[in-house]
Order: sequence, then C-alpha cells, then structure tokens
Amino acid sequence: MIKSRWIVRCVRRDWSAQSVQFAASLPKDWPTWLSAVDVAVGTPFLISPEFGYDVELNAFFRSPAMVVAARNTQIGYARDLKGFLSFLWAARERLSWRDAQEADHVAYLHWRRFDPLGPRVDGRTWDREVAAVNRFYRWQVHSGNVRVNPIPHRDRRPAPLGSGLRTRGEPEAADQTPATYSHSAGREKIEWWRR
Repeated sequence: MIKSRWIVRCVRRDWSAQSVQFAASLPKDWPTWLSAVDVAVGTPFLISPEFGYDVELNAFFRSPAMVVAARNTQIGYARDLKGFLSFLWAARERLSWRDAQEADHVAYLHWRRFDPLGPRVDGRTWDREVAAVNRFYRWQVHSGNVRVNPIPHRDRRPAPLGSGLRTRGEPEAADQTPATYSHSAGREKIEWWRR
C-alpha cells in the first residue's frame, strides 16, 4: 500500500551543504544553521517523500524531552512517526501532518492492526507507535504548530486507593490517555517457582 515514504536520517559530523543536496528544501546554509540551533550529531530528522525538510516537524527532535532521551529512543520515535506520516502521504492523498484528523489516525489503526493487506502488528508494537505519535502531536500542539492532536483521548482511570499510586484526599488525575491503545498488549507473566 505505501509506495512513497518519509525518510529517517541522523545528523552527521561530516555533512556539508553538498552532502545534503538530496533534500529539496533546507534552511539556507545548512551547516551554519545546524551549528546555530545547536543540533547534536546523531539527532534524527525526517525528510518528506518529496525530499523536503520541515523545520517545525523536526524541531520535535530538538525538544528538551527528546534531547535527553537515549539515541536509540530518539531514532525509535523518528521511525514510529515516519510510519504514520508515510501512511498520511500514501493512503490519505498526501495529507500533511499538520492537517491530520482523528479519522486519519483511526484509519491508520485499522490498516496497521486489522487490514488483511496491512502489516497486522501486535498490540505492543501498536501501543509504542501510538505513544510516539501522541507525544509528537502533544508537543506540536503545545508549540502552536498544529491546533489538534489527531489521536483520540479518553480520561485516564484513577489509580485505586491503597495502591500506593494515589492517597486519600488527593484529587483524581484529569489526565488523558490515547483511546486507541490496544488493551491487548499483555504484560509478560513472571512465574515464581519454589524449590
């Protein structure tokens, strides 16, 4: 189904303006720009199927939460986001990440998990992808780059009293959580054996 894809790359120390000519739209004087915004070597970034570099999209990877994350975590987020953006491009008529709506995310859920022609990923993989895309959009909404997060949310269930996670008199968290988590990603069972 997906013929054109977004591309994940990481900033390299030896890049010059000539080495990134594959990208059609870059900030002027790319090496100077990278240095001025203090982009660390190894930071991932995404290039569109038309080989464009989106400054606002890629600013997410320079956010404080991403900068302090392990490099493999950063790359994992980039790959998970790449999957959703590639779906928007190929299956939703080249839809921009800025214009994605709840219906687009639900269509992605169906294709990723249930469509016989889709990849049919397991619950853990899906939940990881939802968490990454949700974090990206929450950051973009907070930054004012988009108005809505396309991932539907529901109220988080409060922790039960006595669980150590909530105490009497403490207000219940009004936090929201993605409504499209799988709820089937069973935790690994640990069995204790007595000798």
